[in-house]
Amino acid sequence: MTKLLRLLLVGSFFFTILSCSEDYQGPIPYPTLIEAANDAGLTTLVAAVRAIPGLEATLQDQQAITVFAPTNDAFANALTAFGATDLNDLVAKLGGPANLQTVLGFHVVPAVAFSRNLNEDNTFTTLAGQTLRVRSTPGLVTVTDAAGNVATVVQADVEIENGVVHVIDRVLIPNIDLPKPTLVEAATEAGLTTLLTAVTAVDGLANALLSAPAITVFAPTNEAFAAALQVFGASDLNELVVKIGGVDNLEKVLGFHVVPAVAFSGDLAASNTFTTLSGQEITVERAGNTVTVTDQLGRTAQVVAADVEIANGVVHVINGVMLPDLMLPNIVEAAQAAGLSVLLDAVTAADLGGALLNADAITVFAPTNDAFVAALQAFNAADLNQLVARIGGIENLQTVLGFHVVPAVAFSTDLAATNTFTTLAGQELTVESGSSGVTVTDAAGNTVNVVAADVAISNGVVHVIDGVLLPELDLPNVVEAAQAANLTVLLDAVTAAGLGGTLLGQEAMTVFAPTNQAFLNLLDALNLNSLQELINTLGADAVTKVLGFHVVPATAFSFDLAQGAQQVPTLAGENLTVTRTGNNVTVTDAAGNTYNVVVADVAIENGVVHVIDGVVLPTL
Repeated sequence: MTKLLRLLLVGSFFFTILSCSEDYQGPIPYPTLIEAANDAGLTTLVAAVRAIPGLEATLQDQQAITVFAPTNDAFANALTAFGATDLNDLVAKLGGPANLQTVLGFHVVPAVAFSRNLNEDNTFTTLAGQTLRVRSTPGLVTVTDAAGNVATVVQADVEIENGVVHVIDRVLIPNIDLPKPTLVEAATEAGLTTLLTAVTAVDGLANALLSAPAITVFAPTNEAFAAALQVFGASDLNELVVKIGGVDNLEKVLGFHVVPAVAFSGDLAASNTFTTLSGQEITVERAGNTVTVTDQLGRTAQVVAADVEIANGVVHVINGVMLPDLMLPNIVEAAQAAGLSVLLDAVTAADLGGALLNADAITVFAPTNDAFVAALQAFNAADLNQLVARIGGIENLQTVLGFHVVPAVAFSTDLAATNTFTTLAGQELTVESGSSGVTVTDAAGNTVNVVAADVAISNGVVHVIDGVLLPELDLPNVVEAAQAANLTVLLDAVTAAGLGGTLLGQEAMTVFAPTNQAFLNLLDALNLNSLQELINTLGADAVTKVLGFHVVPATAFSFDLAQGAQQVPTLAGENLTVTRTGNNVTVTDAAGNTYNVVVADVAIENGVVHVIDGVVLPTL
């Protein structure tokens, strides 16, 4: 608008100057339509006019014209309304250059009508042969097209050499017959080649869809199908068909994308439930301009191109493949069916059930019950709880179980001779496939066999194995465990006695670690004020002996202890009395003082720590 106004002002200014000049040769010529449009930045209108051979010359040759010229934003809105990406696409959506010429001609009246010439209500016949209604009220001029859409004149009376231009804020649409493609044509035009291949793979499906009286198709993009192939670990459509259960299930999947009724996005409520050709329901939700589709398994795809009208309905392009219920078991159901009860107990203890059930794609190497029994024996554990304690707690159980899960789908037919997979534990498994079967090797180099392969589940596949796979487990050393438990006085004492290296270098040990309060109680009993005073009073050798009296050079979890009292050797060279009564453990020193284990079974990399509420003293 600013450019047009400046053009008028500049033209008037130079006209005034030249009229006073001795060299005046006549009036400055007004611009042509194209020149005026270019100066005003109406580049899309110029491109549209020039897209029709001869149209620019035809307009230039008209003796008198009034042009209602849409802004670039008006054309952009028209592109959106027609679902077009650019002017060429809009031409295609309109039905070709002839219809574009009709649209452009509908913006041109073969007479000059300045705003001052307008009546309150005016009807003009355009170059397209159709009529426009133009209304003029003080300060406002509007134009109504054949569809009843109203455009507003945002800049009036831009004079050109053969008439006048009024700039408007929308593209006017005449009565034209817009083409409606068939489903196949629409899918071809949208580049949905994988969908077309899938439909063709089901005998008779294409004809059934083309002949249906009314359909709404939620059509997955090629990328959506590629993602589905990846989820199912399929290299092509044929392999996908095998993994979902055959052509009948492919027909079910495709039918799940078709509703036997016409539903444009504007027809949708906030939430809609449709019964598809597969006989199962999908949920379609609309929030503003966003439309999503949710399948039987709760997977959601978004409509990325809506309202593609076809001869017998409408197509909405979506960014995901919707899955009906294919009657595949989930991981829990598959494990139950295979009798993998210990695995299920472990998954429940680690609270991993939800993660596995909700994962998009998984391959599970599932140990048999016998495999877990062998693992219990290897760790000298009587049950799963003892195993959890020995490996460092629930977090490490999660690591072990996660080490059996790959976040992708790998059927045995997908495997190369040697494969390396990163598991949910973040560590790698080596899987080898050969004529004798499939084997899996863990972080320690242990190799187990797949004894039942390719058990398809709803979000992946299960391979049953005859051993428990072990990742690298993150166990703290004794210093790190003491720091985590805030045993600062013990750490200060160990440092003062120079025992850190000794403890870290032990092959196996059990540490009875006094709390800070336990040390404070000892200082109070000895009428001392600090650890340094204790060291000064007892002497460095004695303090070293005291600390060594808390360390047994063997690993003994609480459940390893026999019931009753037992004498165990310590690094101090004296025996410590350890008593187990049920689940309670106490320690008794040389003077007969007895203290309680208040936190048991803190696994460390070379043994175990039991936190006690007193300082045990050897013979000094």
